[in-house]
Amino acid sequence: MDQRGSELHSFPYAHPGRQYYPVVATYVILAANLLVFILMTLAGGSKNIQVLLNFGASYGPLFRAGEYWRLVMPMFLHIGLAHLMTNMTGLVMLGYFLEPLYGYGRFSILYVLSGMAGSLLSMEASSHIAAGASGAIFGVAGAMLITGILHPEAVPRRWKNVFGTGILLVIVANLAFGHFVKHIDNWAHLGGLIAGAVLAWVIPPARLRNSALSGDEPRYQAVFALPVAAVILIAMGVTANYYFKSGEAARLLAASAKMQTMRHTGRALSLAQQALRIAPHDIQAHQELGSLYLEKGEYSQAVRELREALRFNPFSPAGSVELAEAYEGLGNLTQARQILEAACQKAPGDIDTQEALAEVCVKLALYPEAIQHYSEILRQAPKNEIKYSIAQNNLAWLLATCADPRYRDPKGAVEHALAAVKRTQWRAPDFIDTLAAALFANQQFKLAAEAEEKALQMEPGNSNFRVNWDRYRKAAAN
Repeated sequence: MDQRGSELHSFPYAHPGRQYYPVVATYVILAANLLVFILMTLAGGSKNIQVLLNFGASYGPLFRAGEYWRLVMPMFLHIGLAHLMTNMTGLVMLGYFLEPLYGYGRFSILYVLSGMAGSLLSMEASSHIAAGASGAIFGVAGAMLITGILHPEAVPRRWKNVFGTGILLVIVANLAFGHFVKHIDNWAHLGGLIAGAVLAWVIPPARLRNSALSGDEPRYQAVFALPVAAVILIAMGVTANYYFKSGEAARLLAASAKMQTMRHTGRALSLAQQALRIAPHDIQAHQELGSLYLEKGEYSQAVRELREALRFNPFSPAGSVELAEAYEGLGNLTQARQILEAACQKAPGDIDTQEALAEVCVKLALYPEAIQHYSEILRQAPKNEIKYSIAQNNLAWLLATCADPRYRDPKGAVEHALAAVKRTQWRAPDFIDTLAAALFANQQFKLAAEAEEKALQMEPGNSNFRVNWDRYRKAAAN
């Protein structure tokens, strides 16, 4: 055996004359996954969403914004130790069978391109953050399926039952498992599987020993492996730069939040703008900047930043509420309503969104819709004392004072207002004011005046309370 041949080994049960390669790439990929997992753990934990994003997890909005390294990095990231161990076990088991047939270079192409295809389909078809090597591993399984069908002569006799249709049941079972189990990214599995099958159809296994070009096969393996290694190293380098910039942006945002609590809004705004310049796609930077503009009453700038924040994080109820507030500030209540309705569809259980939508509906004189949203809050939040009480109070006020008399319900208003006051142990003057209004709507003028007097005693400088008290006393005296 010549020097090149010394890089190969033959299995005793293999076909005579065929060369088989050691599983170099499999163990290099395994080591890379373990190293990245350790780094993620040190950075704050592999289950931390911000850590996952900073390390390049697949996420469609950021990928479409130009962060293309998210095609590569997800196959080296894992969410928790169990996820890592499961995928690495699959990698070693399948890599042990396929890599010897293809060699480290061709196997690397199959693995990495399958992983990239899985990430691409995941980001295009799913709106969730995802990570894991399973797309690439499904690619290996797909390659084993096609290799066994198209090149059965390349497969050692003892491995016949794990190639071709032999692995089909495993593939189908895992796809079915991914379909029925929550939090499994089956889009990545499907993308990797299809890519691996196509690549195995295009790229044949390593050549026979007696082939005219077989002596050059190790050289071709290096030719295949080097571009793959370059792509991975570039993606990791870009990710490292992104990670450090995100960390600096986070420190600036923390300082901005501190300035905001100290009422130094201008300084807080400057720090948030600086953070955004460092990390233009940072979701929190757009959100914080939008909030600061909203606080300053600069509604056009707030809309710009909050829309960008929602583009990167479309499932943020808080972002939707603030964007709706910004549109309200611009006088565009219709747009505010549309944003909140869309947010309610995405997160139907979010109480803040329901509350904001109810308030917008009141301003738009859509009283039945407002009553419906307040009632929905009462149905969803019986254990949330604060939210439940606020919803009861707001619904009571609407039922007592609705501009359209068709939707007034004085009796229901008293029931809700009294319940809200009792829940807060008569310590919320605004709620007591609502109770007074409900009693007045029921023509219980004396009780209304007495309730309003309690609210006024708690806030003697409240001019609205005093006007209401005078009105209720006059009505009681007549």
